[in-house]
Amino acid sequence: MENLRQFFRKVYGLQPQHRWLALSIATIFLLLGGVYSLVTPIFESPDELWHYPFVWHLARTWELPVQDPANPQLWQQEGGQAPLYYALAALLTSPFVADDLPELIYPNPQADIGLIRADGNANVVVHTEYEAWPWQGTSLAIHLARFLSVLLGTGTVLVIYGLGRTLWPERPNLALLAMSFVAFNPMFLFISGSVNNDNLIIFLANFTIWWLVGMVVNRQESWRYYIGLGILVGLAALAKASGLILLGMVGLTLLWWGWRQRSWRIALAGNAIVVLLVGAVAGWWYWRNLRLYGELTGTRTIIAMMGPRPFSPTPGQLLAEIPGVVRSFWGLFGYFSVPMPVPLYWLYNLLAAVGLIGLVVAVLPGPRQSFPPRLRLTWPILAGWLLLTVIALIQWTLRTPASQGRFLFPALGSLAILWGVGWMAVIPDRWQIVPLPLLATIAWWIPWGVIAPAYALPTPVTKLPPSVQPLSVIFDDRIALTGYKSELSSVHPGQSVPIKLCWRGVSPIETDYILFVHMLDEYEVIVAQRNLFHGSGLYPTSQWVPGQQFCDTYILTVPQTTFAPSQARFEVGLYDHTSGLRLPTSAGEDSFRFGRLEIQAQAGQYPNPQALKFDDGIVLVGYTVEPRLAHPGDTVTLTLYWQSKGTPNRDYKVFVHVVGENGVRIAQHDSEPQKGAAPTGSWSPGQVIVDRHPLMIAPDAPAGAYRLLVGLYDESSNERLRLLRNGDNSVQSDSVRLGGLQIMTP
Repeated sequence: MENLRQFFRKVYGLQPQHRWLALSIATIFLLLGGVYSLVTPIFESPDELWHYPFVWHLARTWELPVQDPANPQLWQQEGGQAPLYYALAALLTSPFVADDLPELIYPNPQADIGLIRADGNANVVVHTEYEAWPWQGTSLAIHLARFLSVLLGTGTVLVIYGLGRTLWPERPNLALLAMSFVAFNPMFLFISGSVNNDNLIIFLANFTIWWLVGMVVNRQESWRYYIGLGILVGLAALAKASGLILLGMVGLTLLWWGWRQRSWRIALAGNAIVVLLVGAVAGWWYWRNLRLYGELTGTRTIIAMMGPRPFSPTPGQLLAEIPGVVRSFWGLFGYFSVPMPVPLYWLYNLLAAVGLIGLVVAVLPGPRQSFPPRLRLTWPILAGWLLLTVIALIQWTLRTPASQGRFLFPALGSLAILWGVGWMAVIPDRWQIVPLPLLATIAWWIPWGVIAPAYALPTPVTKLPPSVQPLSVIFDDRIALTGYKSELSSVHPGQSVPIKLCWRGVSPIETDYILFVHMLDEYEVIVAQRNLFHGSGLYPTSQWVPGQQFCDTYILTVPQTTFAPSQARFEVGLYDHTSGLRLPTSAGEDSFRFGRLEIQAQAGQYPNPQALKFDDGIVLVGYTVEPRLAHPGDTVTLTLYWQSKGTPNRDYKVFVHVVGENGVRIAQHDSEPQKGAAPTGSWSPGQVIVDRHPLMIAPDAPAGAYRLLVGLYDESSNERLRLLRNGDNSVQSDSVRLGGLQIMTP
């Protein structure tokens, strides 16, 4: 408790203006966290859809979930998490838990999880009256659990302030800057306003680092410090399996500090106490995992349920994910589908860069040297914990797609202190805290300017906008398509096409129908499509007000691999997402088609120019297919243009499949390039190989549109070659889909 006593003595010993600022920042964070928790719709924060059912189950049964990948429950993979956060939330919410959770969980069947779309559709669930004010039952319990998270976030802010005061008591600006760096980070506020066990591990991890720093700067060898460390690490290990990393951090710190102090008591006895207490606090949980799942942490079971990476990423692909980590560190809301305006990322990155440059200045000798003495002593603790956190993130993201900046939040104290020292090294004293009001203002604006609009219902219109072409298309006598607008007359592969459609409910609708917008080429192949509920996924037809008219804009992106030139038109319709049955129009059709659009070929040396980069330096630079309209039994020829960036290590076979939307394969051809005349192992750098593949369509092939699937594999192992990039975009696949063809029955 010595750390806490010293902290409060220092707080109350501050000049009034500094004390007032510290308390004001903590209070502002508490209020802002509450705002984020209220503005963000239920289940629209990372994994809250599964975190809360764990709380709900525990509050109702007081039994821990047993995970079965073959039979997932409402909590999905989160039921395998360590239970401390969920137990605290269950204790708080148990008087209000009701049986209405299934009514709140209405998944959006077409949600764009982890994808940033210009036309929205970011909501993972459909929001209904069950979550409206006044809250009752499970809705009330969720908001109470969110408030617990806000309190934990406030605790983290105060802990980081205490860390700053411990490291540089003579300069209170460091503590104020560090706590503000955290308190006004929109993503930290967003996570703090959600039901998520990250909030507890973030608080405990930063508290543990503060405790370690206090032990070193005060040169303590008291048993109380070791007991405190053991309890903190034990609680962290019971909050999340990643809390075990703290055990390694504490162990290394005690060994290092014991060596510096020439004290076996610190190095050995201290570690023994910590390990024993961690086992006493959290050992039962890991023993349970070992008995149930055959592993201490249960991580393999969690990954089996959430899904591993389909392909192991290369170092270059991991580096390509860094911008996403940075964005989701500052603010990427919803299920990583709702971004901030781009200039805000520039601002936050600029502030971070100034701090990094200043940190270099601070450690250099000379008149500008401003590295505080206590930080010179304890920097290995801060840097070591930050490094371990980064390594843990890399290890986790190698196993499953999880390149998320929030996983760095357990090291927020280290990041904030190091940034604060760097900022103070290059910014004059009078200007050091000037950005804080700006950051606080942005943090206040984000819920209203970014999050709330992403989940807003469409605005009703009394009449069609002047630029909209009027229509009178009625689906099933209940849903009217009243107008459309498409400004583009031509497009290239890789470009996007906006389509505005206006709708009106003719009569009450009980079923929720999914809207589909297709771009069809002249061979009825779907070039691009958008399937979603109306209102950017937020306004399904059962919620429509009869007679009310509204307009939506949908963005169709033409894939880079699209065959061109070709002629396209649009197709619109609706279907029942439970049965797949389309609604008929008043003309007896199952869709409505309109408009004309030319898909123009990209300029290039080869037909349909591409930049599809496979492993081992093999690039698909173009293709063509003839004919694109065929009958069962016909032969279609696909010509591939390969280029080598080096000399491939071995001879690979090319595979070409003709597959339907349901995965049915109606033709296949496997061979080395040019039927073996140009094996890949003989290619020279820069060489272009023209490779033709005849594809005989199965005699019983059903009529319909089909795609061409292309890749390479090693015949000795049947291992496919990885597809790494599509132009400037990183890709993790083992094949590519090229433009399609239409099969007609005689």
